[in-house]
Amino acid sequence: MSAFREEWSRMTSGKYAITAIIVPLVVAVVFGFLFSKNQINESNVAVIDEDNSLYSKQLIDKINASQYMHVTNVYHQAVKPEELLYNEKNLAVLFLPAGLEQNRYLGKQSNIGFFIDNSIPAANGNIRNAISEVLTTENMTSPTVGRLRAMGMNDDQVAATLTNLSLQQRLLFNPTNDNINLMVIGYVTIVCFSSLLGTSAQIVPRLRQEGRLQQELQKPFGLLLRIMPYVIATSAANFLAIGLLKQVGGFRFVGSAIEFLLPVLLFFMTSGWLGMLVGWTAKTPQATAPRMTAVIMPTFMLSGIMAPLALFPSSVQLFSNILPASWFFRFVRGMGLRGGELKYFGAEIGAFLVLAAVFIGLLFLLMLREAKQAKQAATAEGPELNASAALQETPTV
Repeated sequence: MSAFREEWSRMTSGKYAITAIIVPLVVAVVFGFLFSKNQINESNVAVIDEDNSLYSKQLIDKINASQYMHVTNVYHQAVKPEELLYNEKNLAVLFLPAGLEQNRYLGKQSNIGFFIDNSIPAANGNIRNAISEVLTTENMTSPTVGRLRAMGMNDDQVAATLTNLSLQQRLLFNPTNDNINLMVIGYVTIVCFSSLLGTSAQIVPRLRQEGRLQQELQKPFGLLLRIMPYVIATSAANFLAIGLLKQVGGFRFVGSAIEFLLPVLLFFMTSGWLGMLVGWTAKTPQATAPRMTAVIMPTFMLSGIMAPLALFPSSVQLFSNILPASWFFRFVRGMGLRGGELKYFGAEIGAFLVLAAVFIGLLFLLMLREAKQAKQAATAEGPELNASAALQETPTV
């Protein structure tokens, strides 16, 4: 019983009791807010309308009116569906063939193509059902229905006979929902990210502890480049891991490996400066550990590994844009899974450059503050040293 009382006293005198109560409540609130939408509505769908008729426009309006679909763009010329999916601006592409309106009134069948980006399978369930419902309704309201009923067919017979619009669905990029293409590559990348983040966060506290920070502040660009050895090593490890997953685990990487080097380097360079920024004010290298948790957990949750970003509230989606990993996984899916060329990802490269500029700018502000504080401390110590020297020189009587 004395052992129990000892541990109880230790617990109540420390922070464990408060932490044990508050942390689950905070987690409940955060996760409750993140997943408050329950499902993805208004999924972006692009339309290739080669018929460009009154009926095709009416059909597009009906699709856009669906709760689960939002038509972003309509193209009236031949476009490769894959090109409309590279940047994740659309989750699916609907293809309406030429002669759609004519075939409808002649009672002939038209094949409607529906190309679905299956690199994020959790985002696709509702749009697949929604498009099927729209086309089923269209088939049941076809002008041919009246003719069939005039022939004496009942509704069941009409439904079994009529297929004026035939939907041909195709799952692109990850048709078998392979976890190597989803979770495994995400875990590998987050491990590399965590390693680099923790190491780069300790650079400034280590220099401060060793008494070398003020000297390094005289060469600010040299201080920024201290992350580069770790960036090179981590980039090589991530690149080799992707190659190993492709050869051994069956990871689908169909893009250019040479072109993919650029987003890998941009991601880890940006992450390194983020780590240096987060760990700057820590007193010791060991004190950066809790800060890393505060960065790694949101990165894991909001980079599209655990769940599609479209599932989260719009404010959370906006916040995810400041996380380098959320942009990097767009490259993984866009170049690796979808096979897009680097020229399609100008916006994503620009986002990395903006993040790098912001992080570097904040680091320069911290450098200036650090130098100012050191100058103020030296100024304050000056009179004290002079007074001490004067006392030592005063002759004793």
